[in-house]
Amino acid sequence: MESGVELTIEKLVAGGDGLAFYEGRAVFVPFALPGERVRAVVRAGRRDYATAELRSVIEASPHRVEPPCPVYGECGGCNLQHLAYPRQVEEKAAIVAEAFRRTARLDPGEVAAVPSLPFAYRNRLQLHLTASGELGFMRRSSNTVVAAPTCPVAVKAIQAWIEERAGGARAKEELGRFIVGKDRFLAFGLGERVYLEGRDGLISAPVAGKEFAFHIKGFFQSNLYLLDFFVPDVVRDLVGARVADLYSGVGLFSSFLADRFESVVSVEHNPYALELARRNAPGAAAEYHALSVEDWTRSESARRPFDCVLVDPPRAGLSGEVRAWLARARPPLIVYVSCDPVTLARDAGELVASGYALESLKAFDFYPQTSHVECHARFRLC
Repeated sequence: MESGVELTIEKLVAGGDGLAFYEGRAVFVPFALPGERVRAVVRAGRRDYATAELRSVIEASPHRVEPPCPVYGECGGCNLQHLAYPRQVEEKAAIVAEAFRRTARLDPGEVAAVPSLPFAYRNRLQLHLTASGELGFMRRSSNTVVAAPTCPVAVKAIQAWIEERAGGARAKEELGRFIVGKDRFLAFGLGERVYLEGRDGLISAPVAGKEFAFHIKGFFQSNLYLLDFFVPDVVRDLVGARVADLYSGVGLFSSFLADRFESVVSVEHNPYALELARRNAPGAAAEYHALSVEDWTRSESARRPFDCVLVDPPRAGLSGEVRAWLARARPPLIVYVSCDPVTLARDAGELVASGYALESLKAFDFYPQTSHVECHARFRLC
């Protein structure tokens, strides 16, 4: 085994790796924590950075803990179980703030962070079958599957479902009739019930006092516990005549905006999701557009004024075309929901350059034990 080199970890970066420096290059070390001295094997990278494999921890962080998952480090899902949960939340807030300082050249100050349940929080999972028919997850940095006897981040119903089928081919035999030809499927746990892709279709779940329908194969937030805190925060104090909900999905935000605005414009490129939005967020004054947001910005609907625009784009953030439309439309308030702090920071820089001020920024830990974080930012027209 390669002995490696000694490194001192300076901080965590977006993606959850520890950052060190070696021979003038930044080195990213998975599973290492700030302040630790570690031994790692540095792999080939580019001229200014490299990746490394952790071999041992020489001096451990006081925040290092024993991961409870039996396949942690092999499974490609979690990458922060070795960090005590309160510190995870602090580190993610720091990563968001650093993204704004580096990418947008904006100082957001101290970013407020909202924690979740540290374990047993995740309602939605993609499960895989090994060649022998055992349940598992994709192996880290691999296209193979690692068998898993449980999943500590899954809600209790899914944990129990996995544990009852661990160590054998029962799952493959049980699922074979409705996942024919597939080695992966989605599971959604709600209360004591587990919904399965292929067997179940529409699901109805409560969020902040309202009921929402969505398809098990469609997108819906997978941490319902934190969603009850997140949605009220996103729509807090929003009122007016006309609001746009861009990338609206099945109408999660539109439903609450309909109680606060005279007219809600929902834009979603997936027509099936938009049909569910009509059901979840009905209204005589509502508009529903089954278009990409880019195509909608060229429509007559987009040329009318808005009191507020809410955007919830995919991980890539807003396209240049959408950012240009916001700069032209100049709504008094832009509410931005993001699943990637780096692309959010990039877009924030352009919004500020076009005349907006960052009014508030919060980080919500929807995915404890992983490096992912959701943000809610507000931009006010100066």
